[in-house]
Amino acid sequence: MARRTLGKPGVVALLALVTCVAGPTRATQEVIGDEPPHANAAVYPLLDDLKSGDATVRTGAVMAMRELGPVAWPAVPVLIEALSDPFVGVRKGAAGALGGIGPAAEDAVPALIQALTDPHRFVRSWAAMALFEIGPAAKPAAANLIHMMQNDAQNLRGRAWCASALAKLGADPDLAVPALAGALANDDSEEVRSVAVLSLEKYGLEAARRGATHSLSDALSDPHWKVRGNAACALPEMGADAEMALSQLAGALRDDAPYVRGCAAQALGKLGPLALDVAHEIEPLLEDEDDHVRGRAEQALQRLREQKPPASDKGLGAAAL
Repeated sequence: MARRTLGKPGVVALLALVTCVAGPTRATQEVIGDEPPHANAAVYPLLDDLKSGDATVRTGAVMAMRELGPVAWPAVPVLIEALSDPFVGVRKGAAGALGGIGPAAEDAVPALIQALTDPHRFVRSWAAMALFEIGPAAKPAAANLIHMMQNDAQNLRGRAWCASALAKLGADPDLAVPALAGALANDDSEEVRSVAVLSLEKYGLEAARRGATHSLSDALSDPHWKVRGNAACALPEMGADAEMALSQLAGALRDDAPYVRGCAAQALGKLGPLALDVAHEIEPLLEDEDDHVRGRAEQALQRLREQKPPASDKGLGAAAL
């Protein structure tokens, strides 16, 4: 949602007075979706359904609340209770509904943390996803998410959500970066490793300061093309530290996977002056069989052409110039 500004001080004061009298504050409105008055009326029949003795009816109610999204915010207290329902489908659905509500479900964070230890992996996965969707307000869950990511061996989807959530929550990089680097190096699932790269990329220089550049450089040799490509795309976010991976990035230009070749070219273009010595290795990709790769190579070389060569007379090669 686009950031809004309210204008002159007098207008701000007037709007503040109106919202105090007429309804939620602007901040709350942004959280719950700027819905029109009474839009959340659809929630109340579903709350009645959650009182049913029929597990199928209760499951249908929480699934419908997930579809309502932020409008379902009045249901948060009842959904918190539903996380302890005896039926796994209701517990899973309640976690999903809380995630759909998003930041307005902040009060559910302690219960969702508890749900990360639920006996059923589907509930644990949806709880991790809900914490991701709630966002920074769920930051207290960071240590629990790390524990689940490192220990929930039979739950690859849940581990992936944990890896993704850490950056979204703004978890302390001193805790999150080593855990993500460990997942990148050791997790059996390419999905988890791939998402771990994306989270390290979001930490950027904070990740680089904690040694993540080495982990990303090593990931350029990962068995799965998605991990290799994501690692290549992430390296420029490590700043000057990415220079240590230049030779590996140049090698990735010849990867069998088009995604990896394109990401490597893009990364070298973003690295600018750091990459001038290997820029000539991008040139063969101008004839690549993949349109996307050729486009990224062209963009990378254009960016590098715009860089001022240092006094040592480094250049891009005749073909690139």
